[in-house]
Amino acid sequence: MRTSDIFKLAFKALRDRKLRSFLTILGIMIGSAIILALIASSSGLSAGVQSQVSKIGANTLTVSSARQFFGGGSSSGQTYQLSQQDVSTIKSFQGVSDVIPYYSQRATVSYGSNSIGDAELIGVDTSALFTMYKQLSLYSGSLPDSYDASAAAVGYSIAFPTGSSDQLTLNQMISITLGGSSSGSLTFLVKGIFSEYGRVLFSDIDATVFISLQSAQILLKTQYFSGLYVMTNTAGDVTTVQQEIESYYGTEVRVMNAGSMVSSVESITSQMTVFLGSIGAVSLFVAAVGITNTMFVSVMERTREIGILKALGYKPKQIMGMFLSEAALSGVVGGVGGTILGYVLSFILGGSLSMFGGFGMGGRPGQTSSTTFTPVFTPELVAFSLLFPIGIAVLAGLYPAWRASRMNAVVALKYE
Repeated sequence: MRTSDIFKLAFKALRDRKLRSFLTILGIMIGSAIILALIASSSGLSAGVQSQVSKIGANTLTVSSARQFFGGGSSSGQTYQLSQQDVSTIKSFQGVSDVIPYYSQRATVSYGSNSIGDAELIGVDTSALFTMYKQLSLYSGSLPDSYDASAAAVGYSIAFPTGSSDQLTLNQMISITLGGSSSGSLTFLVKGIFSEYGRVLFSDIDATVFISLQSAQILLKTQYFSGLYVMTNTAGDVTTVQQEIESYYGTEVRVMNAGSMVSSVESITSQMTVFLGSIGAVSLFVAAVGITNTMFVSVMERTREIGILKALGYKPKQIMGMFLSEAALSGVVGGVGGTILGYVLSFILGGSLSMFGGFGMGGRPGQTSSTTFTPVFTPELVAFSLLFPIGIAVLAGLYPAWRASRMNAVVALKYE
């Protein structure tokens, strides 16, 4: 018997038992899809975070008030507020190359017919922006002068909002309404527009308005900073500097570094992948049991057919191959369907992920924000998603196929 004939008979056998075959294949698809989606999403999230870290470098830290981060008070019941004195103190620590204070305030930006409802107003030494954000560049214009209280530079998505033909141009006025306790409407002249940049650890630079540090100090009416951006000489100094700051300030401040955030994200995603991946593995195991059961029932239902085939001269290995091909065909259909379903599911998982912000100037401590990531599909992962279900199906059908091949022709012909 030709191989093509064997698979034709296998396909006919699956088609004759539509519901049973569908349920068996569905179990394979679900298990395969879950495993593929989780591995691809986990790899995509890790790659996305690594990409964002590369935009600021591994030699960076942020320092913010512990109360601001946790929403609670210090041990003395008072809120510790970061000032210029803290900038000088931290700058004196060994391994620190620079300390950049900043103000951060949520705001609504509007101009013409556009209103950007979720934006960030950042007050910082604008001359340091290109040092802090690697590969950041201006689309047009220039950075505001450090002492110009009426100028601003805006992110790409503020200047070119999606779905609007009304775009921002240089030297155009924008209106900013501050949120929180410092509510009020402010007007700035746009001096510069940044090129599209993306997110930096959950801070959307494209949806940010940058003004000078002095402007923010006057407008927000406070001399205390929202946080400090600490840069070390090398990436190897990060841990030492972080420990020194924490030792000096105790529980008064919260210190975060990019490396620890990456480790935390990878730890969370790894645990999630193991937990949910085990569900996919259980689904494949249940599908394997279903295949075994289906094959046993098929053998019993086709006992007389097996007897006839043996009487016609079919060899045991041909009988076994015929039943194994049914199991393999179930695995092929389930593997292909599971791969397609897993591909779609991975993009659904990657569409929006809520994580805690708090790193970088745009990330407000304690704030939950969303970040999207692109799943990563490697040739090895796709091959595994296609071949593993086939292997599971063949193993599940091996014993029933062997039983069918060993059946006595005379007994099988007498079977009712």
